[in-house]
Amino acid sequence: MLNALDTLVDNGLSDEALNDVIENLLGSEEIEDDDDKRCLIALAWDREQGNNTGPADVSVEYGDVIKIGGTEYRVLDDDGRETAWDESLENYLDEFVEGSDAPYFDREAWKKDARMDGAGHCLSGYDGNENEYHHGNEWWFLYRVN
Repeated sequence: MLNALDTLVDNGLSDEALNDVIENLLGSEEIEDDDDKRCLIALAWDREQGNNTGPADVSVEYGDVIKIGGTEYRVLDDDGRETAWDESLENYLDEFVEGSDAPYFDREAWKKDARMDGAGHCLSGYDGNENEYHHGNEWWFLYRVN
């Protein structure tokens, strides 16, 4: 999909028209591939930030990580965000909190307290920020990882 968009840009598609095409693609039911969707979300979000990023500057790195230029972001929908956040907190407890497997340690209470810092604190290893992108009735979250 990004190759097709890049071809349009190479053939003179204006920035404004590219934004319209991205918006229309995101609004359609035609995108079945999760990687394509994440790439379009990342591209739309980056352009919304005032960057003139083109489709050629966006690629799938691994898993849910999308590269925009030289910067990598985890791009997650609401469900993916909750799952990744919970996994991150569980991993932290397993790796770094001595006694977290003891019967008197309340893991759920600890995770509830840890969530007060926000998902970016756990999911963005770079700066701890959570970036949001809203399209239609969907919320997407981008976390810088490098």
